Amino acid sequence: MKSPKAKPKTQSSAPIEIGPLVWLRAQYEFHNFSYRDPRSAFSAAVALPVISPTAVLLGICSTLYESGQQPEAEAFLRTIHRCAVKVDPPDGVIFFRAFHQLRRYVTTQDKGKGLKTNIGFTEINQGTREYGLLQGPLTIYVGVPESQRRFVVVALRDRNHIGTHDSLCSLVGDVEKVAEPKNVLYDPLGEGSIPRGGEPVTVVTLSRFVSAEFGDSPAPWKMAGGANTELVPFLIPGRFTGTRAGKIYRKRD
Repeated sequence: MKSPKAKPKTQSSAPIEIGPLVWLRAQYEFHNFSYRDPRSAFSAAVALPVISPTAVLLGICSTLYESGQQPEAEAFLRTIHRCAVKVDPPDGVIFFRAFHQLRRYVTTQDKGKGLKTNIGFTEINQGTREYGLLQGPLTIYVGVPESQRRFVVVALRDRNHIGTHDSLCSLVGDVEKVAEPKNVLYDPLGEGSIPRGGEPVTVVTLSRFVSAEFGDSPAPWKMAGGANTELVPFLIPGRFTGTRAGKIYRKRD
């Protein structure tokens, strides 16, 4: 008599105990930089001087996958919604608009309209995107479980772009273990007091993780708009000034 087949193991959706977070700091410099406001249309992207917590954490995961560290990437995904992120914007950014073309191969058919006549060719969509010339580095602080610190450090070292794929970056110095930053004003509005020291602050909308659902594999993570993320107003230091050609961000007056 054959013994019954063992059922495949599934990952539990119960909360994972991760303990106190260890904070890591990484500074990056750019030739040009672009990160799209999650609320703006892809064809007319409006740029921000900081990036969302989801972009930072998914960037770490992406780098782990690219370097062949699949077990580490999936371990990170299981606790990604428990990690913390703070971003210190550069001293200043001059934003300008650029036209861009999106090319894609036509490989599908129109729904309800039959086969496309241009399958195998490329379609081109045009739009505008805001890019920024940065004064000073962009600094990222990430709070992760101690058990994941080693491979997160490697991922932060090997990260070659932040924001859009053409926002190439270079690490300044090395990734450092630091105390949780208290002087970096990058907090969800309503979860802290607005400083009264006279320094200007700006509210920007960013995406962050709120939950994780697991079955046989990690859930389909999305940058914004999915059930696992939410759009939240964040406070950052500084202000924007509009110009005829674009806009200027200054962290301090």
